[in-house]
Amino acid sequence: MRLADVVGHERAKARLVRAAEAGKVPAAILFLGPAGIGKRPLAEAFAARLLCEAPVEGDACGRCAQCTRLVAGTHPDLRAVARDADRRDLRIEQVRELTRWFGLQPLMAAGKVGLIDDAHCLNEHGQNALLKTLEEPPGASTLLLVATSAALVLPTVRSRCQVVRMDPLSATDVARVLATKGAARETLDDVVALAEGSVGRALALADDADAGGRKRLVAALPRLADLPATELSAIAQDLARGGPETALAAALAWYRDVLEIALVPGAEPRRNPAAAAAIRTVAAARPPALVLRQLELVCDTIADLEKNANRMLSVETLLLALRETERTARS
Repeated sequence: MRLADVVGHERAKARLVRAAEAGKVPAAILFLGPAGIGKRPLAEAFAARLLCEAPVEGDACGRCAQCTRLVAGTHPDLRAVARDADRRDLRIEQVRELTRWFGLQPLMAAGKVGLIDDAHCLNEHGQNALLKTLEEPPGASTLLLVATSAALVLPTVRSRCQVVRMDPLSATDVARVLATKGAARETLDDVVALAEGSVGRALALADDADAGGRKRLVAALPRLADLPATELSAIAQDLARGGPETALAAALAWYRDVLEIALVPGAEPRRNPAAAAAIRTVAAARPPALVLRQLELVCDTIADLEKNANRMLSVETLLLALRETERTARS
């Protein structure tokens, strides 16, 4: 992938190009931003620019021997580290292997590029294992870290990196990517609105095999206070079977719309325009502090699931807690 192929993030791309053209690429760069917005594609495209032997207008040429090996996935001077498919974290052995690899001489290019995806999934020991490489970078090598949260990256690591902050993509950019992926046109608007600038989330929503479960959850949110525990348990079971991630993303979008309308009554719901009437009714009946607490509960559950918490128990606990906040506010 070349920088020109990365959708959006024009400021971040321009900043990286300036650094490369001036020969002032830092030894370590931390790409920070929400999940699914294109951090890794940008990091990979910049790695291609750094290894390319004949850059064109600040971008990888795509034709030289370096670029050809990159496209084939066989370049010896690029190494990417990512989580194993069955794990929620990065293993410290992966980091140690990468640091040993950095100590070797480049085989083809003038320098080496290492990339750590989901760097926020490294525990404290794993991040500390990077410090020697960050403090004493070998030669012209560059380490690229990709993370969703600055708070989950140790200050000692963060302070040794140049941070490139990336914002969610525009709705137009998300729609453009979805169109190239062959998303169904009839679901495009709904998916883009719920994605909130995340291509990854948009693709998950477009491919959601259990869209019915997601819609059932969203339909239940305005009337949680009146639902019995048995119905909440049934919803949780449905979501646990199909995977609750996209449903929770939809719930998050719902509560954000309610909060915005509660704060600005004349505004239009941006994420759920088809449910505008229901959102206004709910927003008028709930104080913003209550909606903010509900948003916090959904965010905490999403974080728990990312740490491999039990799906069924997490979702059922969330629904009961959301119901309790509403009943407490009524009394």
